[in-house]
Amino acid sequence: MTNAAPALRLPRAFWTYWAGVTLTALGDAAVYVALPFLALATHPAEGAGAVGGVVLAGSLPRFLAPLLGGLADRLAPRGLLAFSAGLRALAVAAAGLLATSGTLPLAALLALAFLNGLLSTLAYATGSALVPRLVAPSLLARANSLNSGALMGAPLLGYGLGGLLIHLLGAGGTLLVSAPLILGLALATLALPALAGAGAGERVQPLADLLEGLCVIRRSPLLLALLGMSFALNAAMNVMNVRAPLHMTALGRGAPDYAAFEMLISGGVLAGIALVTPLAARWSLDALIGGGRWVLVASALGFVLTPVPVWWGAAVVFGLGLGLLEVAATTRSQQIVPDGLRGRVIGALMGVNALGLTLGAALAARPLGTPPLMLGLSGALALLALTWPLALRANRRTAPPVGHVRPAE
Repeated sequence: MTNAAPALRLPRAFWTYWAGVTLTALGDAAVYVALPFLALATHPAEGAGAVGGVVLAGSLPRFLAPLLGGLADRLAPRGLLAFSAGLRALAVAAAGLLATSGTLPLAALLALAFLNGLLSTLAYATGSALVPRLVAPSLLARANSLNSGALMGAPLLGYGLGGLLIHLLGAGGTLLVSAPLILGLALATLALPALAGAGAGERVQPLADLLEGLCVIRRSPLLLALLGMSFALNAAMNVMNVRAPLHMTALGRGAPDYAAFEMLISGGVLAGIALVTPLAARWSLDALIGGGRWVLVASALGFVLTPVPVWWGAAVVFGLGLGLLEVAATTRSQQIVPDGLRGRVIGALMGVNALGLTLGAALAARPLGTPPLMLGLSGALALLALTWPLALRANRRTAPPVGHVRPAE
């Protein structure tokens, strides 16, 4: 009886990691807001081209996720997390100093955006492989809910903080204030257990790591189904990122309506994340994943209609399905993939998702009306939702399942 209560509590090491992630996510959000304004303020002649370059530079590192996932498998997580957060904080502080002195060239700003995206991707892959090693399997869904809540909830405050700081201190001053927050994860690693890399001793081979990650995914019907839905979701989200501001400008009040749209999506995401733990007590993660897919289909159909209030309602539903699916799918994939391969599989997933983001941007740039475009995406999401029961049946026929772990002796 004495061991039952502690088994229900998340360990101190997880809470330490969670606190560091929360602080760093807060600083990251302020930096995210500051970089476009910094590009406009320091290089007004380039205008939208400078902002677009910064966004592109920050997105490109996703294609390097397979390499970073291999590092996350092989190297000690404490060192990787401390390195990624520490170097990011140093780079952000240096850029802030240059910006406040008026000597920040565009090339340095692009380098900062790329480095920030690269190290953020490394930290995400490392944390995704680390969390299952910090908590008991029965607490994994709860830990992932809290972790996703920090990664998606802290930015809500961070965006507001960034806007306030830009108003008071300028974009350069905002970077200087954000740097100590980003350092939070590096400081938190000092209290983490000194774990070796799960795949320590193996040589990093980027192409082989990508192929190995894809091979693990290919052997698992569930991972294949999760990959397909994740790819389509990233494409849909980039379509919305491009079309929503245009839609709100054409049919609404522009920026205020778009800000409300983004806040409603974020609120829905947090609600979906919060629902995972109570729902997982009654239904399996597989059932939650199946239900979350249909929630996303319903929300995508809402974007086929044109009134702005309908888009707001669809944004809440979309966020709800996204938050639910994010935690449930992350937890399920961590259960499927064995320790020592999680980083490579996560890296392969992120690399494929980068292709989805690219496809979404290309689709949104086409001269196609938003209603037919969203109707086509809704149909694609519905077809992918129908594949989940098929994947479950195929997985039951797989023996042994990918990543099967024998009970502890």
